[in-house]
Amino acid sequence: MWSSALFLSVATLSVGLLATSAQSGKWFATVNQLRNGGSADVTIEPRNDKQSRAKITFRNGSRDMRIAWDVVAGNCNDQGAPIAPQAAFTQAQTQMDGGGSVTAVIPKLESGKRYYIRVFDPQVAPNDQNVWGCANISEKP
Repeated sequence: MWSSALFLSVATLSVGLLATSAQSGKWFATVNQLRNGGSADVTIEPRNDKQSRAKITFRNGSRDMRIAWDVVAGNCNDQGAPIAPQAAFTQAQTQMDGGGSVTAVIPKLESGKRYYIRVFDPQVAPNDQNVWGCANISEKP
């Protein structure tokens, strides 16, 4: 009797640990082609229980240019809602080589939900029709 109850408790604990450890809380996306040239990589890692640190890195784009971005709930072209106010997403300034990067503190992304990154002209209100680039964000196992 005790051994089967103990086995069941250990098995339940093991399954719970496996389910918890299967998700890293780390996310990534690559925007392969931006309308203004170049590409961008996004990495998102947990900062604490409620926040994550998002970093976007631009490569081979136009030099000396301001670029806005945000993270949105859903998939590209869903016209989803941003997960944080636009002020949370620091605009990037590209350098002479067309590269640059910035970080932002954002709400922690929830496992099992879908998110995407939008890159856009900072002079316009973003929507999925006027963005320079978009990519679905994937969770790393």
